[in-house]
Amino acid sequence: MRNNIKKVLLLSVVLFVASFFIITTMGKTYTVTFDINNTSDYKLIIEEDTGKIEVLDEKEKNGNYIIKVKSKKAGRVNLFFDYGEYQTGKILYIHKNMIITEDNILGKSTASEVIPLSLSIILLYILFLLIKGYKQNIKENIYQYKNIAYLGIIIFCSFFLVDNAVSIINYRGLFETVNRVINSLIFVSSILLPLFFITFILVTISNINLIRKEGLSLRNLLGLFLGIFICLLTVLPNYIYGLLMQSGKINIYNLNSAGPYIYNSIESLVYLTVVYLECVLIATIIVAIKSVKSKPKMNKDYMIILGCKILNDGSLTPLLKGRVDRAIEFRNEQLKTTGKDLIFVPSGGKGNDEIISEAESMKKYLLEQGIKEKNILVENKSKSTYENIKFSYKLINDKKANIGFSTTNYHVMRAGLIAAEQGIKVEGIGSKTKSYFWINAFIREFIGTLYSERKKHIIFFFIINIIIIIMILITYLGNNI
Repeated sequence: MRNNIKKVLLLSVVLFVASFFIITTMGKTYTVTFDINNTSDYKLIIEEDTGKIEVLDEKEKNGNYIIKVKSKKAGRVNLFFDYGEYQTGKILYIHKNMIITEDNILGKSTASEVIPLSLSIILLYILFLLIKGYKQNIKENIYQYKNIAYLGIIIFCSFFLVDNAVSIINYRGLFETVNRVINSLIFVSSILLPLFFITFILVTISNINLIRKEGLSLRNLLGLFLGIFICLLTVLPNYIYGLLMQSGKINIYNLNSAGPYIYNSIESLVYLTVVYLECVLIATIIVAIKSVKSKPKMNKDYMIILGCKILNDGSLTPLLKGRVDRAIEFRNEQLKTTGKDLIFVPSGGKGNDEIISEAESMKKYLLEQGIKEKNILVENKSKSTYENIKFSYKLINDKKANIGFSTTNYHVMRAGLIAAEQGIKVEGIGSKTKSYFWINAFIREFIGTLYSERKKHIIFFFIINIIIIIMILITYLGNNI
């Protein structure tokens, strides 16, 4: 991680120095283009305010008047085209190092396209490192919170790379770059908002079904709370804008005051938060689906079956029966393919409202399905998924064993993550279940990812915010120097 940060910083410094050299070398001349609207009656006026330029070339081409100039003295030069009825003009700023910029001191200059080009190269390299790290982690163990963190940041950076690459074609200087960054956040947020709003409705419906089936609890309301939070964040900038307009204390249109820059900072922070959270949520869904779709190797010595509530008569619920059937299905497929049998480890203790332990109930069902008792190892002490895996692994007591686990499909990623946190390498399989379980499971793992990889998220989020604030501060100084 630290080596990658050093590599990115080194590349940034090299590209910054190269960009500075190119711009200072080529920036002493500049080509200004005026649209003359195919009018023959015009007059070019050069008003050397505090600066001085030398005209190197003038020509008409394809309805444009093109003038190439060279800097002679630092200051400001105004160029006007007088059409008789109206005038159009541009301002050139000549810096002390003789670089010419258009419209403002941070505007476009000759070869200034190297700035977004360099930024695109840096983003591409960051994406390369992230994708490389993501692939290595997935190969090592698919059940890791950092896989979701990596993928979320990859999706986030990809949006900026595409937007930045487009800006190279018609680059207009640092002012426009800052506006593009903020506008791209708003744009991405606007694209994802309808999708997220639909998801929010589905989450609400799912949570209602979940509460009806599983009872009211904070865990079953996570999706609803998250949907409300992100929807409120999305409309927050408009609310702040209304408050500022009503107060009259801050003029957000006066570019020479701090008002518009404070608003831009707040707006970018809010939209950055929304877009980032949405990217991590998308990553959570992708990794969760990938976890279920991933096919374990046919080399398992043990198959842990994760328990859940049983019926009052001690028989399996349809949910738990699905987990056991999926484990038997895998065993039969492995036996047919490789000739290797495995040992089932039904795992689950006895609840206060259960007549026997979940593990004993599963054992009884396995025996009914023709599984020999010698191929069943019962773990009947656990009370949670964490304990299911911990106690089963302790009972197996073989570090070289190839272990799988069977659970419901929505629960595969979470169970795998819990195993990874304990340093236990396993591969999971999932049985089908009701759709309303899925959405809440995504939300739960999304929150789990944010918490588990909070340091990584905070550092990345802080760096992006600092970059944006610095860019906004530069535009403020540019308009007030």
